[in-house]
Amino acid sequence: MNSEKSHHHKHKREFSGSVEIVPPQPKFIEFITPNHLASIPIRQLDYFILSQNPDQQIKKTLPPDSLLLVFATRLVVLYGWRLESLLDPLTQGRVKRIHAEKYLGTLMIGQPWVTEISIIPRDKNVPL
Repeated sequence: MNSEKSHHHKHKREFSGSVEIVPPQPKFIEFITPNHLASIPIRQLDYFILSQNPDQQIKKTLPPDSLLLVFATRLVVLYGWRLESLLDPLTQGRVKRIHAEKYLGTLMIGQPWVTEISIIPRDKNVPL
């Protein structure tokens, strides 16, 4: 394959026999809040649980969604809106960074909006 041809196809998937070569996936997910940045290896993600934010029944202005990410060493809880749209990218290992934004900024319609991120050390003796 000459370099001119490969330059035009650098963002397309290419096949070599029965092997599909895709762009490299991120090795870490970054969680960014106003107070800190944490980075956890994406390969440590064991599973996740999307549920209703239990505190929203008490205070209706709170975000309706809660997403628990269970990593080998940490629990990460996200609160926000439309968090179900994160599920496919999470299962595909395509999430690079998640920002917590309390106040709505430049949000695209239909995109997830994370307002709060809590990161908790995981106690492996406590089953989830």
